Amino acid sequence: MSMYDTQTIEIASDPVRVQAFIRDGANLPRWAIGFAKGAQLNGEQWIVTTGAGDRIPTVIVSSATAGTVDFVMSPAPSVTVTAWSRVVAANGGTLFTFTQVQPDGMPDEVFAGQVRALSHELVALKALLEVECPL
Repeated sequence: MSMYDTQTIEIASDPVRVQAFIRDGANLPRWAIGFAKGAQLNGEQWIVTTGAGDRIPTVIVSSATAGTVDFVMSPAPSVTVTAWSRVVAANGGTLFTFTQVQPDGMPDEVFAGQVRALSHELVALKALLEVECPL
């Protein structure tokens, strides 16, 4: 039976800015630090290089109207894994929610590691979007 994980973080930044940052695959290595060590645009998809050196084709599907940014990944031929996220205006800032589902065949300890990594990634995302460099 697959498990799932949903995490939310409050970001003191405009939701339009937050969504624009998240839907740009070039920013993945800046905030998805446990997942993406690099990202290159290849047509309509991003090729994400992981810390293990795997290259994962990823399509980012975003709707400004709905406030969604979904990551459709193909880690192996004929395998598709989707992570869903939502950007919601709240309290003068943004609530960012990210949901991931444990794919069939993924060991529980590997998924637990992804859950832990996401909690760190959300802190990195918050810092990037809240802290303005004066230079």
